[in-house]
Amino acid sequence: MDRSSLERLAGALRQARVQRSLSVDEVARLIKIRSAHIEKIEEGDFTFLPPLYVHSYLKKYAAELGVGDDALLDSCRKELGIAASNFSIPPPAQVVSDSPRESGAAPKGKGRGKLIVVAAAVVMLLILLMVLLFFGRF
Repeated sequence: MDRSSLERLAGALRQARVQRSLSVDEVARLIKIRSAHIEKIEEGDFTFLPPLYVHSYLKKYAAELGVGDDALLDSCRKELGIAASNFSIPPPAQVVSDSPRESGAAPKGKGRGKLIVVAAAVVMLLILLMVLLFFGRF
């Protein structure tokens, strides 16, 4: 009986992990997936998450261990019932913004910091002048 693509990939992933003397926990840390998910994949249980996530995990795991090819992963995607249209990248949305930065106008508050610094300097000079005048009289 012919094994499914998912079963073949799961077996190949487990075999590659064992050949590299990697534990499930080590692989989980490498690809940032929970150990329990790695175990489920290797057991052939692909029902633990929605199919799109499972396929994404399969791709990460396969890429890390250098297992499988695009044809096998595509076959797995089909077995999981994921339409190819889920993988197309939508065109960038046209963003309309009233932001002054994007319209070319000077951003609000840009000179405000300089104004505060100048005002503080003037106040300090006035205080210094008053102190000098006060002590200069006595």
